Amino acid sequence: MASIIMENIYNQIESISSKWKTDNIFIIGKGPSVDQFVNLNYEDHLVININDSEKIIKGDIGIFSANWVRQSLRSNGFHCKYYLAGKPLAREINHDLLPPIPFELDDEELITYRFTKPEYYDEPFVLTNALKLCLDIAKITDKKPNVYLLGFDFSTEHGQLSKAFKQDFAHGELDRSLMVHSHETLYLQLAKFCEETRQVDLYHVGEKKYSRLSPQELVTKFSVTKPKIVSDKYPDEQVEHHKVLIVAELTNNHLGDTNRLLEMVERAYNAGADLIKIQKRDVDTFYSKEKLESYYWSPFGKTLKDYRKGVELRNDQIEVLDRKCKELGIDWFCSILDYRSFEIINDFNPGLIKIPSTISNHTDFHKQIAAAYKGPIVISTGYTDKAYEDYVLETFSENEKIYLLHCISSYPTQLNDCNISVVSHYNELGLKYKNLTPGYSSHDIGSFGSVLAVACGARMIEKHVKLGDVDWVHFDKVALDLKDDSFINFVKDVRNAEVALGSSEKKILASEHHKYEVIKK
Repeated sequence: MASIIMENIYNQIESISSKWKTDNIFIIGKGPSVDQFVNLNYEDHLVININDSEKIIKGDIGIFSANWVRQSLRSNGFHCKYYLAGKPLAREINHDLLPPIPFELDDEELITYRFTKPEYYDEPFVLTNALKLCLDIAKITDKKPNVYLLGFDFSTEHGQLSKAFKQDFAHGELDRSLMVHSHETLYLQLAKFCEETRQVDLYHVGEKKYSRLSPQELVTKFSVTKPKIVSDKYPDEQVEHHKVLIVAELTNNHLGDTNRLLEMVERAYNAGADLIKIQKRDVDTFYSKEKLESYYWSPFGKTLKDYRKGVELRNDQIEVLDRKCKELGIDWFCSILDYRSFEIINDFNPGLIKIPSTISNHTDFHKQIAAAYKGPIVISTGYTDKAYEDYVLETFSENEKIYLLHCISSYPTQLNDCNISVVSHYNELGLKYKNLTPGYSSHDIGSFGSVLAVACGARMIEKHVKLGDVDWVHFDKVALDLKDDSFINFVKDVRNAEVALGSSEKKILASEHHKYEVIKK
């Protein structure tokens, strides 16, 4: 039986690798860093998926061991051409079932020993079989492949999973934080063997001391498609009805510091944000002379002008932000508070712009924007009533999309003031106004209001974030700290709300069963 399985495996490898046009093999893991590589061009390369990583990047060969992987793949469909499976799959899925490790070889210290044998076993450390496949492919094709490991972070510093995973099917079955060190040790053993035998050229892509390429170097090495703007990503909410865009609103909490700005972007991205938002205003013209000269203590001076000038992002800093977001593969947009700021931001060809609640009464400015910009626009409705809603729908009627965000302009917003039902009203408006998408700009504490907003139809959730406490920045008290798990947990709560909403079609699910049998008379 074992010989038959081995023959099948070799036949499959030979068939798939015969269509391989380059010397490059990508092995796809699920660590957060893999999100930087979703836009790479994999068409001519061989791609091996570990566990359910095909949900991030679809490959040619899938390898898994645990039962939860089978459940995860069922939920999304099986996309690989062939699977080396630790658990049996349906007959119509092209796969070979791997035998368990023989008792006498079932020891982590024997992993390299097993690695050198021709037989494949159901290895719990699945990367073992992926690297073994690469060695066999090298023998069959008589090539020395370049093997790139993507998403094998061997760290939980920036989160545990790619943000592509809205539901973690492994939840409760393993603690990744406890397994990281063990898996890293096993990998280094196999990597050392590959290095000394020189059958493959192995590249760990990451920030480890043994990494041969940084993520940016890999992106530079391989062609990458142009990042899509938001309006292209979600042109029709019916395609993915409950998809919610999570916006990390930086406000002024970058403090005008470039390094702090970039750290906030990276942390928000790693936590699972879909979009980064900044603010832009022309300080000298936005405030009156009297207000600018008023007392306000900050490290930049003792006037409001000193403070606002200090925390305002310069154009060169916005360029740095733009480059960083393109590198990570995350979009950014900006609240613009005057026309000069609009002109500056518009030069970056943004996928979105925002009209914040702060300037809901600046009607002349609104008309200028409506005349000059027809792309997607985000509008918060804090400190306004229904009349403003009608005004927005008329003024921006020609814009490609209006994200209308219910908002309460109090910091923090108390539960009895949240009025989340307004989101339901905006959702109903969306049935009449096809360019309207409902959302919620959260000034309440935590995630409760945002979760309710998702249930009411919100498709964009905006949340203030910070990097530690700063006494002199007035929005800090409502922002979630990126230094701890606050924003990570917020994102999880919103994603769980997405999943729980499910389908509006009432039908019998596979998980359901009757408690009592029907008694036949």
